[in-house]
Amino acid sequence: MNNKGFTLIELVVVIVILGILAVTAAPKFMNLNADAKTSTLYGIQAAMQSAAALVYGKSIVKGNHKEAFSLSNTVNIGDSVNGGELPIAYGYPVGDAFHFERIVPLETGDTYKYTALGASNVTLIVYFDDDYDIGAKPTSIDDACIAVYLISEGPGKSPTFKVNDCV
Repeated sequence: MNNKGFTLIELVVVIVILGILAVTAAPKFMNLNADAKTSTLYGIQAAMQSAAALVYGKSIVKGNHKEAFSLSNTVNIGDSVNGGELPIAYGYPVGDAFHFERIVPLETGDTYKYTALGASNVTLIVYFDDDYDIGAKPTSIDDACIAVYLISEGPGKSPTFKVNDCV
């Protein structure tokens, strides 16, 4: 008699070996940490978009939504601690870490940080602090694992929001 098949014990052994391989190999293929960071950055981007839209609405009411950035071009955001006035350019917040923290505060002790790119108030970046050495910050809007805010370039033009996925 010629049996062509596997015994129950052989099948159980193969299933156990495949289970062990799946448990040890699966985490290497699933980068859940990077996905979580990217999702958080998309949440921060949405908060920044909402805050910018609210500031723009206040600017329309005040009538200064067509003016370029200047120290006198502001809207009142009701922040009594910092004077209440928020500098704007064409109705939208400028890309300044201090002022954006006032309208979209990141949790105290959180590892996400704001930084302005360069010396101007044109580009603001949110980054995950643990991804960089102490004192280091992103240097380009093309760096991985950041959310980018580029201020409005003129009247009627919205600011640009972008998220670079974490790897």
